[in-house]
Amino acid sequence: MLRRVERVGWAPLRTFATTAAARAAPKPAAPKKKVSVRRGQLTGERRTGGLRRGGVDTSSQLSKATTHYAQQPDMSDLPVLKGASALREGVPGDALAWSKRTLAAFDAFGLPRELSRAQALQPKPRTIVREATKDVLQCGQGKHLLIGEPGCGKSTYLLQAVAQAVESESAVLYVPRSIALINSSSPYMYSPAFATYLQPEVATHLLQALLQVNGRILKRIEAPDAHVEGVRVPGGTLESMIRHALADENAHVRQLALEQVLRTLTQQTEVPFVVAIDDVQAYFMTSSYRDPDYVPLEAYELAVPRALRDLVLAPRSQAVVLSALSSAHANFPAPDALLVALREQCSAHGAPVPWSRVWATLSCRGSATRVREPHAYAQVNDTHLASARAAALSPLDVGAPLHRNEAASILDLLHRERVIWTTPNDEAFLAKLVESHGNVHTFTHSWRATLQ
Repeated sequence: MLRRVERVGWAPLRTFATTAAARAAPKPAAPKKKVSVRRGQLTGERRTGGLRRGGVDTSSQLSKATTHYAQQPDMSDLPVLKGASALREGVPGDALAWSKRTLAAFDAFGLPRELSRAQALQPKPRTIVREATKDVLQCGQGKHLLIGEPGCGKSTYLLQAVAQAVESESAVLYVPRSIALINSSSPYMYSPAFATYLQPEVATHLLQALLQVNGRILKRIEAPDAHVEGVRVPGGTLESMIRHALADENAHVRQLALEQVLRTLTQQTEVPFVVAIDDVQAYFMTSSYRDPDYVPLEAYELAVPRALRDLVLAPRSQAVVLSALSSAHANFPAPDALLVALREQCSAHGAPVPWSRVWATLSCRGSATRVREPHAYAQVNDTHLASARAAALSPLDVGAPLHRNEAASILDLLHRERVIWTTPNDEAFLAKLVESHGNVHTFTHSWRATLQ
């Protein structure tokens, strides 16, 4: 017992003495290390990349010096989509790069999120001519509804129609995200003069896009004055009317100018007017906006959706309207009012697309929404039903599966863009084509998810 006490008592003393001696001894000078400063670390310059796990800098200045760096794929040989006949005369399977003018129009109007992400990954944004492309571009005056399974390319056909209109010097309006007009994502205010809720930011964006894309065309079209209870927009050319509205910060003036411009474009016959609307179900359903009593607002109670519905989708419209139903929004499925109107139209004798085909595209497994076929006891808003019947959207089936040459063109582009590194064989190509049932999105995604 005494020895244990001695050992326990001596241990702290030895540790203390050793530590004191070590502190009193002079410390050897540390060798100077070469300081490596990354680009922008001390100068405050913003780097182009970031640090991954392990401290590896992924900025482009440093990654080019590594052995794993590969230059951007050279896609300069792709023919550019220029001229009014580029898409119409193209052979199915041809790949065409968007022109600078068309890309500027896309930037002005915006793109659906899926297409925006896809084009951001492409070294040179492009599109592929398909058999259904010519059917869409041959649509004449009227209101057409593109029908097909999710992922068949309905939004891409709308982009091709917009590009065709831009290249052919036609006036064009493109609404890529109609759901954004009713999902309560922008400010709104009630207007007694219009008896609706104004959306100043949305109206401003549409006016700016119309002016940027159709500036030269709007200079040739004139419109009279517009008045609404103390609000006046002077007449003249549509270009001067839009500039006057954008210079005025009054939301009433901008909404009135937008309605007057749309009314004039849809009624005039001097210049063809092409309208492409995605998520068209947004104009016939209840919105996410609410009034002061927290009651949900209908789409026709919002100024911009009501203007597009009453002026662009009206029976008297002279425009070529191309629209598409989107099944990517789980909270905004196709409403019963629109389904009832479509069923009545597609059940008529001689309908180009039968109701069974329309319903099959809306209720397929690939849809993010779960739509039930309206029955006799379904609660349908009478105003939405009347508007859907008046719109009389004519279905156009664009859900044909990929042909071999179209799928081969897609695969060749993916290989050249280095989405896949090895050259696929015929067996893998046919297997992917059969597994995807010819669906463009499924076929492309299967190759992106394959380790090649």
